[in-house]
Amino acid sequence: MAIILALDTDRLHLGLLGFLLKQDRHELCQTVDPEGALSVLRNKFVDLVIVEPALPGHDGYAVCRQIRERDPDVPLMIVSERAAEAQVVQGLRTVADDYVTKPISPHYFLARVHALLRRSNMHPHAAADEILTSGEIELNLLQMQAIINNRPIPLTPRELWLLHTLMSNVGRVLGREQLMRLAWGEQFMGGAKSIDVCIQRIRKKICPQLRKGPFIEAVRGFGYQLGVPRDPITPQPVAARSDLSASLLPA
Repeated sequence: MAIILALDTDRLHLGLLGFLLKQDRHELCQTVDPEGALSVLRNKFVDLVIVEPALPGHDGYAVCRQIRERDPDVPLMIVSERAAEAQVVQGLRTVADDYVTKPISPHYFLARVHALLRRSNMHPHAAADEILTSGEIELNLLQMQAIINNRPIPLTPRELWLLHTLMSNVGRVLGREQLMRLAWGEQFMGGAKSIDVCIQRIRKKICPQLRKGPFIEAVRGFGYQLGVPRDPITPQPVAARSDLSASLLPA
């Protein structure tokens, strides 16, 4: 599941995008106002931005550039009624990672969404192992999910790379600034609170499935670490009363 922001003044089209993306198990934040879109980016993790640049009263490409300045790594897709070749080329050359023209084909649109999320998922760790294991957690980068005790746990790209960073440094305390740089790259513009929010989301997803760890541990004043997996506590058998009495008798 990814968190996707859509900006379009056409409410009917926003409704269509919302229906398709929710059917595909994504969370959609939708707005008709550029300021609303920038506000979402300031306060929420977003894995993909979809913009219609034909915004009455606004320069749509300037809005896209503002989005880029706010989060340089977030994939940006233009979905627009402007279908002329020159307009498509302009969008791709200046601000967009992909360009889909209206009216959209649902299957084609969702395929392009998946492609952008995959591309985002592989950055900034293009050389990372596809599968990483620590204790009960198996992290599958290609499928964008954790597998815990044979149960798949879908992750957003940012959740996936943050968990990947922790799993690559088991038992090592990493500060919030370190985690942001290692997991999301030097260009990430969010603050340290972004790490806390993402950690909460990861814990909510994986902790109910864990029996013996590893668990994400907060180290006060420093940051977070993924603890070393621990063996479950095995209760010691209690001697029966007759056995206990026998052991107290003189030889």
